[in-house]
Amino acid sequence: MDLSLQQLRGFVAVAAELHYGRAAQRLNMTQPPLTRQIQGLERTLGVRLFDRTGRGVRLTAAGDVFLEHARRVLALLEVAPDATRRAAEGQTGTLRIAFTAIGAYAVLADFLTMVGKRTPAVTVELTELVSPAQFEALANLEIDIGLVRPPIPAGFESVLVHSEDLVLAVPADHPLAVGESPVALVDVTDDYIGYSPEGSQYLHDICAAMIGMDRYAVSQLASQVPTMLALVRAGLGCALIPRSIMAMRVEGVRYRELDAADAHSVTLHACWSPDSPNPALQRLAESLREVRATGLT
Repeated sequence: MDLSLQQLRGFVAVAAELHYGRAAQRLNMTQPPLTRQIQGLERTLGVRLFDRTGRGVRLTAAGDVFLEHARRVLALLEVAPDATRRAAEGQTGTLRIAFTAIGAYAVLADFLTMVGKRTPAVTVELTELVSPAQFEALANLEIDIGLVRPPIPAGFESVLVHSEDLVLAVPADHPLAVGESPVALVDVTDDYIGYSPEGSQYLHDICAAMIGMDRYAVSQLASQVPTMLALVRAGLGCALIPRSIMAMRVEGVRYRELDAADAHSVTLHACWSPDSPNPALQRLAESLREVRATGLT
């Protein structure tokens, strides 16, 4: 069915004025072309839209229904150019954001707040993935941006968004659970519960270097922090965890600061592919580059 914008605008004008002459004046045209537009529209639709009265016209039942739809179409067309420009500029659209389970505790809330401030009309879709899976999804353009642990593979852009110290999680009945002063790693005689190299390579390598591979190799391995803390609670060992995880407050687990000689920080980065065609990502990337100097908040 071939309907023109001129026909729709002419129909709405006649419906508003209920008079062909006044509608023509409103449209800055003469009456005969307007009459032909409406007649052509009625032929196309196969229905009569107006009944003539002594002083003008009135809408038929079909005309009433068509008026509602015609107004909706014209309203959509009116906003379409601006909506299109906003999408092209990255002001609207969708951002697919991935994060690690540990990263969620550290920075996800602040990161989403920043995204909301910089791109308030953009819809966010969230996915939990370990860092290696995020890099693969970024390369395949299956996600737009990831909150990942280093090292960052070549070919990606990234910005440091968070850095925090490691603390020691110990069972509540452990000798080191008592006291306020920082503890030294050499004082920990139990096995360490370590990070799996498959699921948490970055934390695995850092913690193995801190406590010594010989002690780390015989420890329990876990890729998810809740699992590690459950093992700590069960008395199977101690674990080095990012400070933000203390917010979990697991019953039966105590957190201790590390001695300055053992202190070590871990980082989290926002990472994206420069090949992504998503305008919303490009807009956010501009803001993320500002984070280097100002931070997330």
